[in-house]
Amino acid sequence: MAALAAAVVTVAVLASAGDAPPRPVPEVALEFSGEDQDVSPGLVGPDVTGAALPSGSFSRLEGGLGSFADYRGTPLVVNFFASWCAPCAAEMPDFESVHQDLGDRVAFVGVNLRDQVGAASALVESTGVTYDVFRDPSGDLATAMGVVAMPSTLFVAPDGRVVEVKAGELSADELRQRVDQLVGT
Repeated sequence: MAALAAAVVTVAVLASAGDAPPRPVPEVALEFSGEDQDVSPGLVGPDVTGAALPSGSFSRLEGGLGSFADYRGTPLVVNFFASWCAPCAAEMPDFESVHQDLGDRVAFVGVNLRDQVGAASALVESTGVTYDVFRDPSGDLATAMGVVAMPSTLFVAPDGRVVEVKAGELSADELRQRVDQLVGT
């Protein structure tokens, strides 16, 4: 740590004196394929595809209790998010837009992970989300559903079984494509 501090001070002193240190030339250049850039392969927990959503009740962000059973009979998109997750905040307006476009043909539920109510409420308000939001302050629901990356989205058939899990941020177009597959259009 002391060596790092000394290097930073040295660079700062040289930069302030007008003498920039020579830029290092890399010996190896790293290149990534499209597969290397997908967050899903290395960041997926246990495969919950085909598993039923938990049957318990969960606290709603706005108060009261809710359950995934409340959405039985309707295709469901479950999005795990947190206020400390920049990609979560970035995708939430797109989720709201798709939610508004689809109306009651597909239900959307956000699951706020390990946040204080105030932080979660502020994010929901700032992103314009109007769909239901459950709370998962302990992370138990996320763990049970195999969530290891934020954000993560579950696509659930009308019978309550998980059809697909997507780790990472989704654009509105990607979300629409996956929802189209979910509802069979």
